[in-house]
Amino acid sequence: MSARYIHSRLTARQVPDLLQAILVAELIAPSQHLWLVSPWISDIPVIDNTANTFQALEPSWYRSKIRLSQVLASLTKQGSMVCVATRPDPHNNSFLETLKTKADLDYLSLHKAEELHSKGILSDSFYLAGSMNFTFNGITVNQETLSYETDPTAIAEQKLNFRARWGGRVS
Repeated sequence: MSARYIHSRLTARQVPDLLQAILVAELIAPSQHLWLVSPWISDIPVIDNTANTFQALEPSWYRSKIRLSQVLASLTKQGSMVCVATRPDPHNNSFLETLKTKADLDYLSLHKAEELHSKGILSDSFYLAGSMNFTFNGITVNQETLSYETDPTAIAEQKLNFRARWGGRVS
C-alpha cells in the first residue's frame, strides 16, 4: 500500500519519534542503499535505547541514546551502502570523522558540496524530505515542514535523482 504523509509544524517530540521509527525499521530490514543529505549534520541521538529496548538490533549498544553515526555504521556493517552528502564545514567534519571511524568504509560514500541546500533521507522504502537539518535544533527545537513518502514510483524517481547527484547503486 502506498501512502504520502505531509505534516507541517511538527512538535519537538514528533520529529525524533519519526526518525527513531524509520531508522529502527531500516536496521530490521536494511536497504541496499541509504542516502542522507543535509547541509548541516551532527551526531544527534536518534534511537532511545535507555531501557535496552533495541538490544536485539545491535547487541553491542549500551543502555543509552544511540547516535546517528552508530546507526549508519551498523547499516554499513549489514551491507547497506550509506551515502552522506553535506557541506564542507568544520561543524560537519566532526560527524563525518566519527562516522568514518565506526563504519565499514567499503559501504560508506561521503560527498561535500558548498552549495548544498537539499535535506532528506532516502531508502528503498521511504523518502523523508523537507526543511530539517540533521542537527539538534533541526530535530528538537525548530518547527519543520516534512514530507514522508512511501510510494514506490516516487522513491524510484528520487533514487535516480540521488544517484545522479551523489552516486551509489540503484536497485
